[in-house]
Amino acid sequence: MSPVENKQLTLNQIAKQQSTTSDLMQAIADSVLSEATRLGAEQAEVWSYNTIGNSLEVRNGLLETLEFNQDSHLGINVYFKQRKGTVSINDLTESAALKGLEAACSIARYTEPDPYAGLVAADRMATEFKDLSLDHPFDLSLEEMLQVAQNAESSALKHNHIKQSEGANFYSHRSLSSYANSHGFRGLNQTTRYSLSNVLIGETDKGMLRDGYYTLGRDFSDLLQPERVGQMAADRIEKKLTQGSCRSGQFPVVFSPEVARGLWSHLLGALKGGALYQRSSFMLDKLGEQILPSSISIVEEPFLLKGLGSANYDSDGVATQQRTIVNGGVLDGYFLSGYSARRLGMETTGNAGGIHNITIESAKQSLDSILKELGTGLLVTEVMGQGVNIVTGNYSRGASGFWFENGEIQHYVQEITIAGNLEQMLQSIVAIGDDVDRRSSILTGSVALEKMTIAA
Repeated sequence: MSPVENKQLTLNQIAKQQSTTSDLMQAIADSVLSEATRLGAEQAEVWSYNTIGNSLEVRNGLLETLEFNQDSHLGINVYFKQRKGTVSINDLTESAALKGLEAACSIARYTEPDPYAGLVAADRMATEFKDLSLDHPFDLSLEEMLQVAQNAESSALKHNHIKQSEGANFYSHRSLSSYANSHGFRGLNQTTRYSLSNVLIGETDKGMLRDGYYTLGRDFSDLLQPERVGQMAADRIEKKLTQGSCRSGQFPVVFSPEVARGLWSHLLGALKGGALYQRSSFMLDKLGEQILPSSISIVEEPFLLKGLGSANYDSDGVATQQRTIVNGGVLDGYFLSGYSARRLGMETTGNAGGIHNITIESAKQSLDSILKELGTGLLVTEVMGQGVNIVTGNYSRGASGFWFENGEIQHYVQEITIAGNLEQMLQSIVAIGDDVDRRSSILTGSVALEKMTIAA
């Protein structure tokens, strides 16, 4: 008998099933908003989501786990003279939603007025809904998913330096999300997401090494071929087999794209409204100041086709927009929701619920040319620990990567510490790589810093 009983739904079948769910979500929102008005709420908003999909794991060619996931959620906010009541439930039925509304109204009677609470002005609501190519349901059976994962793993296990696989995983899900408010705004998003990963174990005379690789996207056809994923995972292990040490002191440091995403996310987090009005950001009062070298700009692009962070509107219903956050190194804007904007005496930037696709704009170089220009230093491929203080900007983390001398990689190093201050680190960026990693909503290549403190 087949190792997979193909009783689960493909994403194409799930999409057809969810068409009924989307109608239900919008009908519930209309019912709740109408009843909220009857109960005396000046304003109300309803959001809901429904995610369905399959995931499986293969280990040593055999199916190890198979999961069918379905998750639903509904949230309601009501406002009575800036007294806010909130409920959150997991039942997508009209009766449950109306009971939740009654609870939210009851809660609002006991909350303190918040002068910053309430919906964003109606004229800021999105009215244009572009097709961002985020929904690509596909008839991929579980048998085919299993074959994809097996192909990735078998490709990796062909290499002699790979001792075992920790598993190849395939994931495919489709999500619906709905937002509606008493301004008359109604929004519905439909998105798909696929991913394939493989984690491997290699062995050296100094112990075992673990690494892997993954591919993901909105469209199954955009994923790397499974054999390529296995090959990339094996290559990452192979590069680590030659191990050595590095020197302590002040040296140039290059963050690989995967690690560089984290560096940029620390900056972006410090520019969010919540951190700013709580005065817990190293970017306080920096608007209009030079925070990066003049060769670098940061742009938010919510309308990238198939983008992992693309959206026509934010969690307040506010229309998103392409905008420059850092222009020629100068800080030009923050990331503000309606609430945080009011707290700061500013206007919302359409970022309630998160940031929408960040691109790092700069003249770009190959990683090889960057290493040659820097001479001697550390290429960081992994960081660990929580040693980042967004209030002060102090940065100290465990790291591993590759020591390079005379522009050439010498060997793999681990169990070291890199330290600096984020404000100074950002100012000391000397190059951006052309090796842009698109597996994220932060699109960046390698980032080279003039120097950091390295403790071996």
